[in-house]
Amino acid sequence: MSRLAAAFALLTFPACASQALSADPVTPLVIEHVTVLPMTVEGKPIADATVTVRDGRIVSIVSGREPALRGAKRINGRGKFLTPGFSDMHMHLENDRAMRIWTGDKTLPDGFVKLEDVLTPYIANGVTQIFTLTAMSETIGQRADVESGRVLGPHIATAALIDGSPPLWPPGISRVAATPEDGRQAVRDASAEGYEFIKVYSKLTLETFTAIVDEARKHHMRVVGHIPEREKNLTEKFFQPGFDLVAHAEEFAQQTQPPAMDAIPRYVEMTRRNGTWLTATLSLDERIVEEVRDPASLEARPEMRYLLPGEYQVVLHDNPYLKKRGADYVTYVQNVVDFNRGLVKAFVAAGIPVLTGTDAPVPGLVPGFSLHDEFDALVRAGMSNRQVLEATTRLPAEWLGTMGDRGTIEAGKRADLVLLDANPLEDIANTRRIAAVIVNGRYLSRAELDERMKVLAERNK
Repeated sequence: MSRLAAAFALLTFPACASQALSADPVTPLVIEHVTVLPMTVEGKPIADATVTVRDGRIVSIVSGREPALRGAKRINGRGKFLTPGFSDMHMHLENDRAMRIWTGDKTLPDGFVKLEDVLTPYIANGVTQIFTLTAMSETIGQRADVESGRVLGPHIATAALIDGSPPLWPPGISRVAATPEDGRQAVRDASAEGYEFIKVYSKLTLETFTAIVDEARKHHMRVVGHIPEREKNLTEKFFQPGFDLVAHAEEFAQQTQPPAMDAIPRYVEMTRRNGTWLTATLSLDERIVEEVRDPASLEARPEMRYLLPGEYQVVLHDNPYLKKRGADYVTYVQNVVDFNRGLVKAFVAAGIPVLTGTDAPVPGLVPGFSLHDEFDALVRAGMSNRQVLEATTRLPAEWLGTMGDRGTIEAGKRADLVLLDANPLEDIANTRRIAAVIVNGRYLSRAELDERMKVLAERNK
């Protein structure tokens, strides 16, 4: 098994020039006769609206037609629906060094991972915000490339991963904290190096976890991650001020063996009391069940051609989940799937915010595409279509602290938008019917998105 396959297994269970953004000012944009889904707390759909965008920001949203803006690109939005851009709040962003570590191939050349190749599937699927939970020093540069406009892609939020000893991810991806003081120093280092958030991981002791969370609060860094010390009846002790986001619903499932449905009310109470949110990643475990039961389903998915070549090889030929094939394993993961759905339903009923995330590119999950699978899974778990849209637009911006900049459609906000051919409030599957994506005010038609994806698929061959 390659290092990449082994690392992914431990996540859950025991030649074309870059199409960079132009430095020229973006052409003003007017979208007319569109139905706006603002996703503000009380915001109702605005029918037959005109949305004006200039210098990358929303200038106005008015009912009816506005006077023409000089030099603007005008889009007929009749019959279409405009939403804020979507967010994947749990993913892993590739770079050259990470791929060398994951695959064990030290001969991979510099430039093997092209940032725009990695980010294009997100943009083509309407994803304008990603949260990478294995950020490395290279990620800081990638974030700067996107924010400067040198590369077209979603906004990148970064979390530095801190694990116990020995770490589940290799050094270079993990920071190792064997003691509480190690944990505090790791947080101080991450803060000084420009990371925004801290991710806590599975091998940490309670004492070191507590020190990390305390130090992160001193540095105004929110903490996301796993619940360590599984099956030791310590779950509640980890819910302390500053542990702000659990990275998977399955973290609760793995606190007992087998997953304890009758423990869900207790998990709800400890999470609600601490003010902790949840990124569900329901589709992760559903996908594992599917591919283990039917390995042919992997190649049957057309989106697989958009994976990096190294990732594609792992998925088909070194997939850690396929190595675990057997009735007992399938039963276990299916129990986790059932537990996760019950947990999410209970969290939503209790008013605990649930966010959309995927864990892509874990084998079987393709960046961008998998977020729409997650939308479907959340609806199956009992969330309304509106709740799912909130979970991928406004709520991620609230948690990340970017509400002043994006997450809703309001005058003054950044124009990160998705234009849909059908209403996602009626059917969440309509989020896949993307007519255009608008990134920092730049209009990318379906035809342009398809061309970018075609070029990517050809290069990945």
